[in-house]
Amino acid sequence: MIRGADRGPLSAPQAYALGHRLRQAREEQGLTRGQAADAVDFFPTWISQIEGGEIDDLETMRTYARALGTRITVPRTARIRRS
Repeated sequence: MIRGADRGPLSAPQAYALGHRLRQAREEQGLTRGQAADAVDFFPTWISQIEGGEIDDLETMRTYARALGTRITVPRTARIRRS
């Protein structure tokens, strides 16, 4: 379940942060992108785009999170540290 924003597109930092968290959840379950795509009935390229923060649609993220059985909070802001 995703908590936070209720609808609409995510900002680029939100999409990136959420995609990263979804990738971590998939990897923790030992799933490949292909296996995750089969579980949610998405194309494998969509999984890559979701996890890379290229897809900003909240409903798509919600569907993927549900398929992974995860609870994710939509970040209001994201901070990226640069060295």
